[in-house]
Amino acid sequence: MATVRWGVIGSGGIAARRTIPEAQQMVSNAQIVSVMNRTAERAREVAEQFGIPHWCDTERELLEQDLDAVYIATPQHLHCRQTVQAAQAGKHILCEKPMAVSMHEVHQMESACTKAGVKFMVGFCMRNNVYNRKARELVQSGALGQIVMGRAQLTCWYPPIPGAWRQDISRSHGGALIDMGTHCLDLLEWIMGARIVEVAGFQDRMTHQYPTKIEDASTIVVRLSNGSHGIVDNYFNLPDAAAQNMLELHGTKGSIVGQGTIGQDPTGTMFSIIQSEETGYSAEQVRDVAAGREEYHLEGKGIYGQMVETFSRCILEGREPPAGLEDGRRSVRLVEAIYRAVAEKRVVRVVDA
Repeated sequence: MATVRWGVIGSGGIAARRTIPEAQQMVSNAQIVSVMNRTAERAREVAEQFGIPHWCDTERELLEQDLDAVYIATPQHLHCRQTVQAAQAGKHILCEKPMAVSMHEVHQMESACTKAGVKFMVGFCMRNNVYNRKARELVQSGALGQIVMGRAQLTCWYPPIPGAWRQDISRSHGGALIDMGTHCLDLLEWIMGARIVEVAGFQDRMTHQYPTKIEDASTIVVRLSNGSHGIVDNYFNLPDAAAQNMLELHGTKGSIVGQGTIGQDPTGTMFSIIQSEETGYSAEQVRDVAAGREEYHLEGKGIYGQMVETFSRCILEGREPPAGLEDGRRSVRLVEAIYRAVAEKRVVRVVDA
């Protein structure tokens, strides 16, 4: 089988924790041949840990290797520069979310990829969770009837950590929303089959005294193009053991509820309650959910490994990736609109351009 030769830019963090081991364990059409980290010692450690033949501490050296594609897993303020460098070197690009920190950067990245004729995919890996896929299938089959509301939650406990880039607004450009909410916003649109057209909400630095002003609590309300409503809630101040990371989808014929399906793990739990026939109004509001409840028991596999496998297949087969430049651009525009809505304390309409 043909394989895609990969380099990794930013080999610490999520790359070493999830993407590299999952790619090596479960992907047959990809081979990681080089890793780069700004700290040479960390790059060497990762290379030795996973048996990768080359390591370095500069993008230039990595891009000089015999590579077909790169995976960019660095802080988001570096994504634009590194994407442009990779595109100019003729490498296809899988970039972690968010794609960029401004629409100006998005346009630079799009221009570089288009000019070089390379493929670009943004890392919306949570679409690969087996339960999220099942939820999308049910919603788009019409099983829930008219979609009324969706909720996507992703939370964690993230106290002040000296030197943490996510807690430095000059590098992160935001807190819980830009870090975790980008996945949630994407999931709502992808599952519900509609675009978010209006946003409003509240954000606060409620608990943690970070060195710069980023939010540790973000509660966002949205309206989608199909008329449905949505909630996206992201917090850095909830204990990990208590985090439910819920996915909820509600329609005129029933509901789907997932627990733990939004996050780095490929599994979780999910059930649906779907009404087979329309009933009249009940003043007693009796809720007999047992008859219509269905539990789902599905086997998942690594969502980061799937991401590498999918993009490698797109490269080998000359197909466009499922989450490309348009999806990345869309995400950045939504985040910008939400931060503006919170700052101006009003509803902001999201306009694509």
